[in-house]
Amino acid sequence: MTPSSLHSHSAPSYIQIDILIIGRNRYVETPMDNLPLDLLRPIVENLADDSRSLLAVSLASRELRMEGQRILFRRVTPPTNKDHHTKFLTAVTSSSLLASLVEEYHQFDLLDRRPEEPFLGLTCRGLQAMVNLKILRLRTSNHPQSFRGCTFQLEALEWNDYPDVEHILDFLRTQLQLRTLRLYWKRPDLDTSGICPRLQLLHGDRSTMNAFLPGRHVTSIKWTPSNGELLNDSVDHLSREFNHIRFFSVGGWWGHHRLDILIPHLGAVEVFELGGLRSLSVPVCFKKFPL
Repeated sequence: MTPSSLHSHSAPSYIQIDILIIGRNRYVETPMDNLPLDLLRPIVENLADDSRSLLAVSLASRELRMEGQRILFRRVTPPTNKDHHTKFLTAVTSSSLLASLVEEYHQFDLLDRRPEEPFLGLTCRGLQAMVNLKILRLRTSNHPQSFRGCTFQLEALEWNDYPDVEHILDFLRTQLQLRTLRLYWKRPDLDTSGICPRLQLLHGDRSTMNAFLPGRHVTSIKWTPSNGELLNDSVDHLSREFNHIRFFSVGGWWGHHRLDILIPHLGAVEVFELGGLRSLSVPVCFKKFPL
């Protein structure tokens, strides 16, 4: 589901929860209800990128409603408006069936941090209900206990709530299937060894690399320096882990690490991406690339 497809000027501003409201007790028996599921499902799957049509189909019959909901709730990326998230979270906390359909959820730029906020509690209950969640992206401030009681096994996690790394560490210990991790680590004193053993893609700053590269077989890195990060320090201590890297992206708003320090360790890299380009001397560094 994409916000743009739900909120164009010509389309009704529905989101998933509206199916529960406007579709209740309106159905009549249709020929579509008699179609075998293996025929019905591909028809509805063809509308996966058209949320407006999916909403319409979901109101046509009971069988189509079930198939439409399965797709609409599979990947939920509402806009930053809290009301939309509230409707969605209310839906999944009210229906274990709907909650079980959610495989991906994004919550960006919502700034409720106080535990007494009703929305905060609703988010916690919603996450607990999404037992089949695989991808979670939270670019917002959440309570440290947001993951308490959650049983899902994520494959990808994005977490931008910097102060609560100790609590997120407890959660990461339970995530044995995690393959993609994006966060900015602020506690080098904490032991991260053995956590996320299947990690393949790591995105963060130098502290994140120091914490989550050693001892793992990460093959893709997105190194985005944070404000104040030292860009001249050696990476010799990560040389063994760098031997596994096939995709390496470095740079961002705060510049990039010195390439003459990085490049000698990137002998296995197949794709190199450079951001934050500020120096004309960079092409000279590429002459040292072990291609």
